[in-house]
Amino acid sequence: MQGVMSVLNKTRAAETVSTLDIESSNRAVADVWLSLWTADALPARDKLSPFNFKAFLPGIIVFDVVPNTSVTVRLAGTRFAPILGAELTGMDWLESAPDGYRSERLKIFSTIAEGAIGIGHRRIEMSLGDDFVSEEILLPFAPCCAGAPSQVLAHVNWKSEHFLQVKSVEQATGDPLDFKVVTLR
Repeated sequence: MQGVMSVLNKTRAAETVSTLDIESSNRAVADVWLSLWTADALPARDKLSPFNFKAFLPGIIVFDVVPNTSVTVRLAGTRFAPILGAELTGMDWLESAPDGYRSERLKIFSTIAEGAIGIGHRRIEMSLGDDFVSEEILLPFAPCCAGAPSQVLAHVNWKSEHFLQVKSVEQATGDPLDFKVVTLR
């Protein structure tokens, strides 16, 4: 993994973020993430502080990722349990994926943990009103030390008017409409 980390470049990462067509709250999360970089290395795991992302905490999930092995929810913002009807902290994120999507989910998270950004969209049927297309951004953090999992921060742009109106949890957690992984190298 050190070889991957050494080819990253903060300027190139900022240029990549600037080209992304993402909604404003996800752009703001990406800007905070960029501000945490030290020289040309991914932000250190200890930079993943709730203080840095305070305005976005309800829509944030932090994952522990062991590339090509596992993805576990380390921490989930306050919007997720009421919307999804379950506490996510400690959940095996691969097991929660639909059977046909598990290997793809592991591949996506592994690539992001090794130096990429993920952007996804999901159409979610709502109990009231029009369907909602949520947007999520996934951003990598460097592991704290050799052998430790990497952390990936995800932010979902839940809108307050859609809070607690999701008709199908499977739509909110299953296969996305689209998912793009943009490498930072």
